[in-house]
Amino acid sequence: MSRIQPDFKSMALLFAVCVMGAVPDALAQQGADGLTGVYSSKSGTLAIVEGSNETLVHFSGSFPQGSSAGTCDCAWVVQKKTATAWTLSQTDDPTPWTLRVNPKQFVLESGPTPQCCGAGYPGKDSFARSTSKPLGICKVKASKAGFHASDAANSARKAFVVSGDAVEAYVDPLEPDFLAARFQGPQKATAGLIKREDLDCAADSAPTTAKAPVASDKLQPFAGTWVELTRQGKGFVVLKPCSAATRSFTVKPATGEVEVQLGQEATTLKVTSVEPGKGAGAWVLGLTSSDGKPEALQWKTADAAKGTVTVTSPDLFSQSHDYVRQEKKSAFPSKQETGCDEYER
Repeated sequence: MSRIQPDFKSMALLFAVCVMGAVPDALAQQGADGLTGVYSSKSGTLAIVEGSNETLVHFSGSFPQGSSAGTCDCAWVVQKKTATAWTLSQTDDPTPWTLRVNPKQFVLESGPTPQCCGAGYPGKDSFARSTSKPLGICKVKASKAGFHASDAANSARKAFVVSGDAVEAYVDPLEPDFLAARFQGPQKATAGLIKREDLDCAADSAPTTAKAPVASDKLQPFAGTWVELTRQGKGFVVLKPCSAATRSFTVKPATGEVEVQLGQEATTLKVTSVEPGKGAGAWVLGLTSSDGKPEALQWKTADAAKGTVTVTSPDLFSQSHDYVRQEKKSAFPSKQETGCDEYER
């Protein structure tokens, strides 16, 4: 049986911070689960973990930075919440971010010098609310797993869950030491950080392991090998990295699989669904890894004549979006990455 024992002193302070300036009925208007979920866009992933005590927000994404890409990996606590805007604070970033809550989308806005993103970050990302996916389901495997604060020391709280309890959690692909999680009790949800080692997060993928690959005829329009394009100036080049292969992926209708070449390693996934996306040439391919983890691949035909597509997904294609059919890649200049001498020593 679950036992949540709050640290009343800490929770009182958190309650005061979170409620300050908020619309009183904002949470009630959002429904039982509020806005908890994972939202995706071409630039990255936004995860929201709401609890009765506090709300945690996580953003991971990428942005063009010269001939390469810059990355962001940011985690915040909501300091102030209204029905239309949340103020996000981070321990090591004195400048707060803002999450604007619009009817159809979230707009994430950074301060002038965001500490968790590299130089050149454009300062704004949008996420359609229609892309919402549920958090993962993790089972507590430790005899007792405590909730921790989002401060510099990840201070322990008195609230905890016990072995066998199920919690919702955002499982960051970077596999941090702590996961943003929430436990739904009879009357309220407790949110906070739980040690990754205390959780078994394989449970969230169990229902998808039995899915079969889609029929080969449905995959035929996507068949073949697609090679990554790197934006350079106003156009694209096929970039050859110094110490890795050019990223690519191959859709194999006969086996219902997608083989993804990540540069220095490769992985193979089953295509378990193909659904129309929004707009002409848009599709959503449901992928399932060998361990049952699902991933939605957003596919959009960019230029049918040139054989180019734009793809994105929360994990495998979170930083690599533009591809061309292998047989048409000669239409784009090939370029070797500079500074390769250091890899040859």
